[in-house]
Amino acid sequence: MISKIITINTIEMLNQYLLTDECKDRLNCAVSVFIQIFSSERDPEWLMAIESTIREMMPAGVITGATTMGEIAEGRLLINTTVISFAFFEKTRIQGFLLEGVDGSQFDSGNHFAKKIEMSCQQIAGVMLLTTPFTMDVSDFLKGFSAARSGTYPVFGGGAGDYEAEQRPLITLNKNYTSKGVLAVVFMGNDIQIDMHTYLGWQPLSKEMIITETDGLWVKKIDDEPAFNVFNRYLDIQNDRDFFLNVLEFPLLLERNGIQYAKAPMVVNDQNAIKFITDLREGEKVCIGYGNPAVMIEKANDIQNRIQIFNPEAIFLYSCICRRFLLQREVDLETRPFETIAPTSGFYTYGEIYSQGKHVMLLNATMVAVSMKERDGQKTEEGIAKRIEKPRSLDPFTSQHTRIISRLVNFIKVVTAELEEANREARRLAERDYLTQAYNRMKAHEFIKNEMKRCDRYGLEFSIIMLDMDYFKKVNDTYGHNLGDEILIYLVKLLSLEIRKIDMLSRWGGEEFLIIMPMTDSDGATITAERIRIVVEQTQFTSGLRQTCSFGVTAYIKGESFEDFIDRVDKALYEAKISGRNCVITK
Repeated sequence: MISKIITINTIEMLNQYLLTDECKDRLNCAVSVFIQIFSSERDPEWLMAIESTIREMMPAGVITGATTMGEIAEGRLLINTTVISFAFFEKTRIQGFLLEGVDGSQFDSGNHFAKKIEMSCQQIAGVMLLTTPFTMDVSDFLKGFSAARSGTYPVFGGGAGDYEAEQRPLITLNKNYTSKGVLAVVFMGNDIQIDMHTYLGWQPLSKEMIITETDGLWVKKIDDEPAFNVFNRYLDIQNDRDFFLNVLEFPLLLERNGIQYAKAPMVVNDQNAIKFITDLREGEKVCIGYGNPAVMIEKANDIQNRIQIFNPEAIFLYSCICRRFLLQREVDLETRPFETIAPTSGFYTYGEIYSQGKHVMLLNATMVAVSMKERDGQKTEEGIAKRIEKPRSLDPFTSQHTRIISRLVNFIKVVTAELEEANREARRLAERDYLTQAYNRMKAHEFIKNEMKRCDRYGLEFSIIMLDMDYFKKVNDTYGHNLGDEILIYLVKLLSLEIRKIDMLSRWGGEEFLIIMPMTDSDGATITAERIRIVVEQTQFTSGLRQTCSFGVTAYIKGESFEDFIDRVDKALYEAKISGRNCVITK
């Protein structure tokens, strides 16, 4: 495999390379040729003119194209130009597929596309996918694609972009182009080896929030308020035509199955709902994120050293436009070192495609680095020992952009952590009894009302136990309130051991406590109350004192009021008191 990258602004510049002896010699030795066009120009006529010119020299070549948000050639960012990457394969066969339109179920389209590829191709070693994420649900498409494919061969690629705010990207394959679809290039044979890596580098800025309402790719509410309000309040971003450009650097971060994901917003509508490139689910915890340049460059350096050991013949980069926005003029610090390993090309995407096992994912805000080779072997020991170092500047006053941002991100991270810890402590103090650390009456009110709603909606049941220490005033009068407090604290520890994790213990007032038992009928609660009664009776409290408790038990009746519910358990406790104490009464 031999890779060649050229940059053009005119067809004449393309012809200059195609007519060279170098190009002709490589073409004569190639079994197949893979050509990728990464273009800032969205004009279909320009893309078709490039393909037509290449086709005259390489009639059997597989020629793909994508409009971009920035082109990568020799590891460097280029803008407002066209990069063409030629890969001359000596042994590997390749085949292209284009799916246009993608109407109806995106899942079904992905499913059928994967089946078509596997039915048409043998010895699949890898698949590159290019998509149009602004005009289709690529995430759902890839779910269908994943479900249908039988192998675990690597799948990689990216979403085409557009320099214009309207975002009408194009992808092209072999004389055809579309602004809504997916193209695939399949690499076949036993000789080609494909190595993939991806990394994120984004860190949380805001507090943790919960997605509370969604509709497909649209997030309607976060923490029960319109999703746009979050970005407006924290970042002063407006709902205007520049929303996409202003919000690119601030994706939502979340964790699924132990993996951190970033989800970048696309558009906001009149109802202040926000559309994302991939799905977010109700109940997921998210926070606004921001990239740490130091982390990004460090991660890139780690991956570059792993790729160096792989010893590739070509490297393709699919890097999210978010990274270009964040790093600005220093974006090459992340990508340039790849060129020291092998010829490196690619583009800045909106959404990156990456597979793990059979699952193909649409990522966001990441970089996907794909290495290819046909030859065997790895780096020599001498080559492996020579690590790629992080780029250093001879001028100490350059690269300050990334340093300043990294320090600010770290500052915000620490301040956010401190505020979250303070908020957790404030919440704990607000809902706990100061003396016993059992939940307080206000928290118990909230818990009971939530259980009542749940039972009314789903036909479930729950019960409460109210208990009161017998003759406790006598203890305080005889031994003092300090000893009385010690007994109350010990009682709470004892009760906590006797109830389930799903139960709630609260101090209702004075020496009176309430146990709330979800998913429990009155018989179950009565058994629990009797067990606790016996444990308390047999326990030796502080200074060898013995103590007993009286218990009232009742189960919730669907539709009754909070006041009636509490009144019934209170009456049950009163009856236990007048019945001689140290007993359980159920109402």
